[in-house]
Amino acid sequence: MTAWLGPDDVPEHRRAALLHRLALVAETDDPAALAALMAERAAQPCRVPTGPMPTEAPIAVLGDDDRYHLLLGARYLCAESWRRRKKPPPPAVPHEQWCKWWSADGHSYRTNPPVGTAVRAGTYGDRSVRWSVLPTGAEADPAVVRRRERCPVCQDDRRWPAFQGPVLGPIIKTLIEALGPACHLCRSTVGVFVDHNPDNRQVRGLACRHCNTWLETCPHACGCAWADYLNHPPAAHLDLLYPRAAISRRRTTR
Repeated sequence: MTAWLGPDDVPEHRRAALLHRLALVAETDDPAALAALMAERAAQPCRVPTGPMPTEAPIAVLGDDDRYHLLLGARYLCAESWRRRKKPPPPAVPHEQWCKWWSADGHSYRTNPPVGTAVRAGTYGDRSVRWSVLPTGAEADPAVVRRRERCPVCQDDRRWPAFQGPVLGPIIKTLIEALGPACHLCRSTVGVFVDHNPDNRQVRGLACRHCNTWLETCPHACGCAWADYLNHPPAAHLDLLYPRAAISRRRTTR
């Protein structure tokens, strides 16, 4: 059961970051207002993903489009949209990619409307593209395939494992060997981000995209998967430091 009594009940190393986030949302630094907002959020459970981690690992197969495609057993994950149509697939692997767009002013366009925002008629639409790819038979470990080399249909981080490049690769390999490949917070999908404490660069674990995005918004003192992870990082005993090179590269590529 999640627990929260007040701002002082949240550990010090979490309280400052959480209050800073809430101040940005509420656009105020009034302690009473922030405490009320924290209490309101703590009354609800965090949206921690649930479900079992898939036991079968996919392999990456090179296609004639010079991209790698994930093969899980006898099926290509990027062809699932065709299978939902209940049509027999052609000899090559069929692909379909679509995008929804919307515009509030008729001039600037976005792909995802805000939650609860009504889009006026005539200012939204979608587009779909289909093509086929012939596998070449060349295989590779998905963990060493760069993002630009991955199939665009199945490029999201819920499918592909963390990229083990020269900078973060050794840390990712150590984390997987010690704690497993699943997200070290929810254990329901693959971990793809090296999560670390920004104050001291201490690596805390591997996180999926969802947990990595919302982890620091947890207002609970304990009893929540995210709170327990922040209070006692599973990778703390490994004494790993997030590389400065990775921080510098992330800042220069934004």
